[in-house]
Amino acid sequence: MRNDAIKGALRLLATAVTAAGLLVTFTGTAHASGGTFSGRTANGCGTASGTYHWYETIQYNGKQAYKTDWDMAVVDHCSSDGVSEGLYTKYSKWNGSAWTNDGKFHKIKPADHAKDVADVRLYICHVGDADSCVML
Repeated sequence: MRNDAIKGALRLLATAVTAAGLLVTFTGTAHASGGTFSGRTANGCGTASGTYHWYETIQYNGKQAYKTDWDMAVVDHCSSDGVSEGLYTKYSKWNGSAWTNDGKFHKIKPADHAKDVADVRLYICHVGDADSCVML
């Protein structure tokens, strides 16, 4: 019963997704900030919602780096199809000498974090299927 209530609440949250998507571009002088996100896959089988926080760390080559914290729930509404859902990010990362962006989707786990990143974008995808990814 509780699981059904959570699924229902997540479905309601998923309807709040805007067509433009969420680009977590961290700017400003605040040392800590955050927000909420929610979204769903194009076929509606997967939904994700949660919160994020970001903290300014240091500037590298004139670009601000951040530490990010994620707390989220991902729900698979079509478990019988054998495809699971996941939350992923793409970002630029400071590697110690330069900013790099490998263009890959990096899966994040509940209560996950990243350090020395910028230009962070958040996606929900069918696990193993980059073509299914929808930016939140």
